[in-house]
Amino acid sequence: MKLTKLLYQDNNAEGFLNELNSWQTKLFFPKKMQAMMKIDAYLMQGEVEKSKELFGELDKYRIRPGDEFYVRQKEVAFYVDLKDAKNSEKAYNRMREIYDSFKDKTSYESVMKESEFIYEININKNYHYLEEMLERAKKAQAEFSQGIYLYRAAKCYYFKGDMRLCKETLQRAQTRLKGTFYEAFIHDILDKDIKLIEEK
Repeated sequence: MKLTKLLYQDNNAEGFLNELNSWQTKLFFPKKMQAMMKIDAYLMQGEVEKSKELFGELDKYRIRPGDEFYVRQKEVAFYVDLKDAKNSEKAYNRMREIYDSFKDKTSYESVMKESEFIYEININKNYHYLEEMLERAKKAQAEFSQGIYLYRAAKCYYFKGDMRLCKETLQRAQTRLKGTFYEAFIHDILDKDIKLIEEK
């Protein structure tokens, strides 16, 4: 589909939105579907205010639970990045409510768990996930996944108040995140100010 190619292959969010706003596409997709389709494009563009408006607009629609679950996943991550505790909690609680309503949770379990980690560690500063992060880092096959779990473990050490192990774990994470945004960010944390770890 042209829209899928524009956004996910060409990374052309502007072209995607222009196509989505064409009269032909508007005839094909109902307003509710158009709103859901805009989410990734706005997030890709870094459109904070438009994303906030869009998530608010989606609250007004009756959305199939399976679709809404993934909408709320994106909303949780969005508000966690903004350090917006109130809206993060609202989106997370709604996501959990939908998840609990599923009879077969198999397809949704890993996504729910990932959102739990993001929300609890970053918003609630919950360091009780430390051992789980270290264990997941051991089991992960991809280096990037190992690095992300180690980075989260470092945050747990930080919130626990163990700065020595926080720095050691950050160094381990950095070696597995070479060539990514995190490599440079971790360098700044270690080189400039350990408190920067609270920003991402």
